[in-house]
Amino acid sequence: MADIIRLIDEVSQISGNISFPELVKATTDHEVYKLQVEDREDDKVLYSEILKAANNFIGYVNRTRQRFQGDRINDVGKRIEEVFVEELKKSELRPLLLSSSGYPDMKIIDQYDRVTYLESKAVSKNWDSTFRSFYYTDGKKIDADARHLLIAWDIVEESPKYWLVRGFKLCDLYNLGMNLKLEFNSSNRALYSPDLLLKS
Repeated sequence: MADIIRLIDEVSQISGNISFPELVKATTDHEVYKLQVEDREDDKVLYSEILKAANNFIGYVNRTRQRFQGDRINDVGKRIEEVFVEELKKSELRPLLLSSSGYPDMKIIDQYDRVTYLESKAVSKNWDSTFRSFYYTDGKKIDADARHLLIAWDIVEESPKYWLVRGFKLCDLYNLGMNLKLEFNSSNRALYSPDLLLKS
């Protein structure tokens, strides 16, 4: 019990900004590399290919007038991600959509067999909001030293539950600062178990 109390106390003292590369290194033992746009391999092989696929995706949406249906932003984002990965497959990159939940959404291999992880998000309305919108738990899907990028899709609800993609923003997560929100949780199974239940 004393060890648990000490551990909880130590974790609760963590405050301020933790750099994303430090967090990934601490949880996975893998390095996070900065995307070097001036580097030929990063620019031509990786950066430009992702940008080309994103622009082709926007062109496809505009040509076909495709709208993405969903009750929640996350549902819309998932559908966008599934179509976008098909555009990435037409490039010189080899994308793999990672199936389980949590960061990251995709693993991309370039012609030099380097790994880049790509997170895809849908954003509506306020880009300057201070609400939490990016989450990292244990990094269990990260299995290589890599660059870590995020593509955010600018979406607007044209009619109830039907969303238009208007554009995108591509970000390098190398300089991202992370905050810790300490949370202990439980489930309905535990809450309403016979050991706790007084009356039903």
